Amino acid sequence: MECLFLQDWSFVLLLLLPWPVSGKFTVIGPPQPVIAMVGEEAIFPCHLSPQINAQDMNVMWFYGESSELVHHYKYRQDYLKHQHQDYKGRTEFLRDEISTGSVALKLRHIRLSDEGKYRCFFESSSAYEEAEYQVYVAGKGSVPHIDIVSDENKSLRLICTSTGWYPKPEVQWIKNQEKLLSQDITIEKKENGLFSVETSITVSTNSTVNVFCFIWNPLLRQKFEASVSVSDDLFPHNTPWIWVWIATMVLFSTVISVIIFVTWKLKKVKVSGSLSACLSVCLSLPLHWEGKEKPGDTENRIIK
Repeated sequence: MECLFLQDWSFVLLLLLPWPVSGKFTVIGPPQPVIAMVGEEAIFPCHLSPQINAQDMNVMWFYGESSELVHHYKYRQDYLKHQHQDYKGRTEFLRDEISTGSVALKLRHIRLSDEGKYRCFFESSSAYEEAEYQVYVAGKGSVPHIDIVSDENKSLRLICTSTGWYPKPEVQWIKNQEKLLSQDITIEKKENGLFSVETSITVSTNSTVNVFCFIWNPLLRQKFEASVSVSDDLFPHNTPWIWVWIATMVLFSTVISVIIFVTWKLKKVKVSGSLSACLSVCLSLPLHWEGKEKPGDTENRIIK
């Protein structure tokens, strides 16, 4: 009796064990959020657990809350009759390992609008499951460039620029291995949705310094940098310009003085010439009346 009782309980325990149910599976998507680069391509893998042949299943990818159909695999081929227009010509179903339940979707020409949540959906004749994952779109931008502009006396303005970033980039200036907190930053969103950045600092010292401009995407680990070595030769100096100005003014004054002197001399020569001519005429008058009657002599002779 005891043996029969134990056998009955053993049978009950076997029934209570979690036996796998035929046709049941779990869909597993990317373990981490996918970062897709603007203009490039991205791959979204999904697989079944346990490994099940998915050749005869419906496999679909949906985007967003509105469940836009990104790609559809059905009847062992691509079935794109109801594919959303934003994805036409941009998707490819990778099925080299579909017999083990492992597939992937390749999305080309990544756009900013591709960022969001996706669902990978599997459906068999007896069950269906899906997995959700996040996609972030990033633009790493161009290599920064530094322009040097003379700002004020003994100071330089360093301007660092870069374009093509998404999302908004982060910026850091470093001078002689020390972070600079004081900086002007302008981040502007362009028509294509990407961000451009312009940041500047003022260097007011005549000593040689090494300055670095770092710009990076918060989603990526890679930093872009531009550097410049600022030496005393680059700073504006006022002393040479003062001397040039003084020399110019002295030369100008000298020229004006010479012109005034020459003009005065010419006027003096003309006046002297006129006086000499007049004096010559006056002195020649007595000589003209010598040996001739004077007007008064005629009157005196008549009276007599």
